Amino acid sequence: MAKKVKGVVAQFGTKGYGFITGDDGEKYFVHQKNIYNKSRLKADTRVVFQAESSEKGMVATNVKLEDPSSAEPTPLSDGAIKGMFAVLFIIQVVVAYKVFFPAAG
Repeated sequence: MAKKVKGVVAQFGTKGYGFITGDDGEKYFVHQKNIYNKSRLKADTRVVFQAESSEKGMVATNVKLEDPSSAEPTPLSDGAIKGMFAVLFIIQVVVAYKVFFPAAG
């Protein structure tokens, strides 16, 4: 019985085969014939695949690139948050200055 697994391409050679490290920690052999759309895999690429057992070990079949929209969003860094607060503070100072010290006219 095949199970659906997510993982990262550990290596994929020019001869059309390589290995995927599953999120479950298992290593899976992958061959070019088992890749959806026959696209070339690159190392450190996130993929979704069906895991099957063979005489020689675990094999990845029906390998597809993982949909980036399904991945966890990355949180903002502390520097980005501080930068946004700095910009907001500057805007508030400018608005307060315009309100309390209108141009004489």
